[in-house]
Amino acid sequence: MNVWPAPVIRLFMGEITPAAALAAVDHRDASRKRGQVCEANFYGGELSLTKGLKDEATRLFRLAASDCPRSFHEWEAANAELKALGVVP
Repeated sequence: MNVWPAPVIRLFMGEITPAAALAAVDHRDASRKRGQVCEANFYGGELSLTKGLKDEATRLFRLAASDCPRSFHEWEAANAELKALGVVP
């Protein structure tokens, strides 16, 4: 189970770390790769938030908010999470 988005699923199953999910990003197409980085950062932020790691979640949500394509749901969700955390994106 290595083909994207499997690393995100493995992340939530506790099999890999957020850093490993980010390292699993691999696509020849730069646009698709950017989308995968976006997803890895956002979902890593969500997992960090569930573990009470607010600073790490904030860092990852900021990356997603700044780097995600605006057409991605993760971009909007990252900005919403930052707002809920009381942090400026």
